[in-house]
Amino acid sequence: MKILLVTNMYPGRRRDASTQGIFVKEQVEAIRRTRACTVDIFAIDGFRGKFAYLLSIFPIVWRAWCGKYDIVHYHFGLSACSAPLVKKLTSAAVVITFHGSDVMGAGLMRRLSLLFSKFADISIGVSAEIKSRISNSSARCRVIPCAVNEILFRESSDKFPVKRNCKIVVFPSSPLRPEKDYQLFKDVTNILSSRYLINIEERHIDGLDRHEVRDLLDRADCLVMTSKREGSPQAIKESMAMNLPIVTVDVGDVRQLLTGCDGNVVIDGRDPGVLAEAVARILKREARSNGRIRLAELKYFSDDVAGEIVEIYKSVAP
Repeated sequence: MKILLVTNMYPGRRRDASTQGIFVKEQVEAIRRTRACTVDIFAIDGFRGKFAYLLSIFPIVWRAWCGKYDIVHYHFGLSACSAPLVKKLTSAAVVITFHGSDVMGAGLMRRLSLLFSKFADISIGVSAEIKSRISNSSARCRVIPCAVNEILFRESSDKFPVKRNCKIVVFPSSPLRPEKDYQLFKDVTNILSSRYLINIEERHIDGLDRHEVRDLLDRADCLVMTSKREGSPQAIKESMAMNLPIVTVDVGDVRQLLTGCDGNVVIDGRDPGVLAEAVARILKREARSNGRIRLAELKYFSDDVAGEIVEIYKSVAP
């Protein structure tokens, strides 16, 4: 099968966010490893403004028609702005993967994403919550999360305990993104310092390359997620693959991910004191989690997810 993958998030397109969309690239690489498909990429530079999407429509349709692709697979709702014409003018089937902010928010982005979902032969939500948002507008829906690169994200086998006078607590994003609620994270670390007298070294994932992220998660003592909304957060799954303990608010699919996963805590509500108390318990425990075992049970590693995607391609290919 010939696949044209269209996305507004592909690594290397932005100097200030060179790893944005790395999970899309990793999915492409895993699908190619199955040898069931050839996959070509069309990247939309949506960060340049809304007209980048409009300007992409005819080049995508032309490429889909000339390349005789079996499937055009869009990642992110707005990226599928050419889907109506692809369906009308080419023989390619349409698959759209929705990642969260495309259909979870309000306003024009959500309305357009739901409109484009009507032209999908099958829609994929990376979490059950996202699927519920698109199920009324898309005839066929599946839940398939973005996978974890289990080869890269593996706890060091030769790691020796390092005595430090501080605990490394990771904020899994950029403080500049309001939906990640850095202020709540900061409130939690302030309480850890003032009430529990724990010396905290705060670290952020943004600005790091993949190996730097992996090394940070390997050294860290805990990851704390305070997001207001998520789909199926990669930072949680990558931390699980590294057996890093996690404390998180109940957002996206984190409760499903962490159910039965020792050494992790999902908190109802957004009280910084409750979150800080859970983090303090985790830090006092000084043990890794069993997150990697849970990911394997869920079949969230790259080859497992790639196999599911290929089966979807086979089910809709003309």
